[in-house]
Amino acid sequence: MKNRHLFALGAMATIFSLLAVSAEPQKDQVTKTKPQSVAASAQESTAQQIQRLSYTAQNQSENVQCRVDALHQLSQFPNQNALVAVSRALKDANSDIRQAAIVGAKPYQFEYRWKLVAPLLNDESSDVQLAALVNLIPDYTNMNEQQQQQLDKIYPSAIQQLKQHSGSEKQLLLADVYRWHQDFSSAELIYQQLITNPAMATQVSLSLSDNYRAQQRDEKALEVLNRAIENDSMSAQLYYSKALTLVRIGNKNEAANAIEKATKYAPDNSYYWYLNGVLQEPIDVAKATNSFEKAYLISGAPEQLYAVCDIYVRTGHAKADVCLAELQKVAPPYVIEELKKK
Repeated sequence: MKNRHLFALGAMATIFSLLAVSAEPQKDQVTKTKPQSVAASAQESTAQQIQRLSYTAQNQSENVQCRVDALHQLSQFPNQNALVAVSRALKDANSDIRQAAIVGAKPYQFEYRWKLVAPLLNDESSDVQLAALVNLIPDYTNMNEQQQQQLDKIYPSAIQQLKQHSGSEKQLLLADVYRWHQDFSSAELIYQQLITNPAMATQVSLSLSDNYRAQQRDEKALEVLNRAIENDSMSAQLYYSKALTLVRIGNKNEAANAIEKATKYAPDNSYYWYLNGVLQEPIDVAKATNSFEKAYLISGAPEQLYAVCDIYVRTGHAKADVCLAELQKVAPPYVIEELKKK
């Protein structure tokens, strides 16, 4: 992970110079400052923040609430130091710390997260058990039979525990747990009740549309999203979900329009820019190229640098060789060779 961070620093600085002509500056960029300085400063700040939070999370002499807060914040920074802190906290004697560590484990891949969190499905604390189930159950359909059976053992008690809470947020969580466990009808009953609450309408609409998606009812999902957009026309998440729904339906031109709106309302979301590049390419190669570039400028992620190099190579871009030289610093040789063959 450290090497990846070092790569991001150097490659981001280079890509800024690569894109000086072709990419528009982001609104929140300080254009009077050298891009290299901005990137280095931001990276140093993030590294220091992760180190501080990881130390706090593991510090036995720190008060519990501070450690809980640190573990929650570490969920935003998947990193080797953060992972060590989370792993240790999952075995802490304090149940609040264990529960917070489950939150901290959220950004990691399911296969590894299962190894970390599954033992807590048998925790002595029912709150910790519930937190473990909520962390893992979104991947229920991807689990093997043994994993599903392990989750099913505490599923009834988790449902009863959630039913004891009357608050809207807990009810939404109950509906989501039903949905993840493929009890779609029970989930929809709750969603239809909650969607009338204006404060929750957007989030509930996203969950309800996903409930329909899981049943291959994409036209119904699209209806839900369109109604939600009428009431919340600046929600990037709604446009993102609408774009994915339209792709499944086969309407890729409208999907491209929807994801472009998502980038408008969430201009710092690198994945939205990446997906915009994918969907715009058959329509407007220049717009697609610009989107891939912006995605990389925001994230500095090697996989998004790959997307930039890929479209550069395939379209004969003048900076393709320079891009490949940067990608070569992190990618295996066969990846570079495959790109050069395009």
